[in-house]
Amino acid sequence: MKILKYLLIIIAVLLLGGWAYVSTQPDSFDVSRTKLIKAPASVIYNYVNEFKNWEQWGPWQEEDPSIAVNYPEKTSGEGASYTWTSNDGPGEMKTLKLEENKSINQQITFGDAEPNDVYWRFEEVEGGTNVTWGMKAEQTPFMFKMIAAISGGMENVFGPMEDKGLENINTIIMEELPNLTASTPKFKVGTISEQDIEAQTFIGYFQQVKIEDLASVYQEFLPKAGMYAMQSNMKPEDYTPGTVYTKYDEEKGTTELYIGLMLHKEYSPAEGMGTVEIAAGPIVTLTKLGNYGDGDMEAHTNIANFLKKKNLEQGELVWELYMNDPTTVKPEEIQTDIYYQVKK
Repeated sequence: MKILKYLLIIIAVLLLGGWAYVSTQPDSFDVSRTKLIKAPASVIYNYVNEFKNWEQWGPWQEEDPSIAVNYPEKTSGEGASYTWTSNDGPGEMKTLKLEENKSINQQITFGDAEPNDVYWRFEEVEGGTNVTWGMKAEQTPFMFKMIAAISGGMENVFGPMEDKGLENINTIIMEELPNLTASTPKFKVGTISEQDIEAQTFIGYFQQVKIEDLASVYQEFLPKAGMYAMQSNMKPEDYTPGTVYTKYDEEKGTTELYIGLMLHKEYSPAEGMGTVEIAAGPIVTLTKLGNYGDGDMEAHTNIANFLKKKNLEQGELVWELYMNDPTTVKPEEIQTDIYYQVKK
C-alpha cells in the first residue's frame, strides 16, 4: 500500500509540475516561413486565394487522410471559407481581408477553440516572389500550450508545416506556371461611381476612323500631343493625356474622336488641334488597370449595364484619361480612367 501511495504522490507531483510548466508557456505566438518562388506575385496570389487549391498543397492532407473538406459557394476573395472534419475534430478557415497581389489575412478555427490568425505576404523581388505564410495568436488555449511544450515550442509545431506547404506550392506553381499564367487576368476593372464634375476643356487632334484602326491613330497623335505639351512648357499637373469620343458606331464600325490633352490650366490649342468643351454636370466613371486594349470591352460594358440598371441616359461625350506613363510601370498597373456624360 505504501508503494501505491508513493506512486500516486509521484504522479501527482509530475502532473502538477507539468501543469505549472505548460502554464509558463507564452500566451502569444507568431510563426512564419518565407520562400522565394520564381513566378509573378499575381500568379501565386491567385492560386493561394482559391481555397479549392488547398487540398493540392496542404501538408495536413498527408498527415491526416481522414480529413473531409466541405466547400460553400464562395471559395475565393473576401468572405470566402471552407470547413473540414477529421478524426481530430472539425475546423474552419475564412478569408477576412485581401490586398491584391500583396497580402491575404485569414482566420482558422480548430473545433471550439478561439480562432488563430493566418497571414500571407507576397513581395516581388529580383528572380521571383518572396511568399510568407504565417500563423499567430494573442491568447493560446491551454491544450495548444501543452502540445507546444511537448514539441519544443510553437516554432516546432507550425514551422515545419509552413515549410512543407510552401515547398508544395512551389512545386505545383513551377509545374503549372504556363497554365496558371495564361489564366491570370491581364487587367482589372474597378467599381463604377457617380460624380458631378466642373466644366473642363480638352484640346486634341480630330479623327474619323474605323474602330479597327484606333491603335494606329493613337500611336501617331498621342506622342504628337505630348510633344506639344513639352514645347509649350506645360507642367505634368497642367494636363492629362486622353481621348474624347464624340461618336461611336459599332454597327458601322466607325468612330469620331479627339486625341490630345485634358487641360487643368488654360492653354491655346496647337495648329491642327480642336477644342472640346465638356460641360459641368453628372458623370459615371471607373478605373481600368491593364495594358491599352486589355479589358476595354469589359469596362465599357460594365458602364452600359450600370446606366441601364440605374435608369440613366448616356450623354453626348465619352472620354478616357491616361493617368500614368506606360513606360514606367508594369503592364497590369497602366491606369485608364473612363468617363461617361449622363443627361440631366
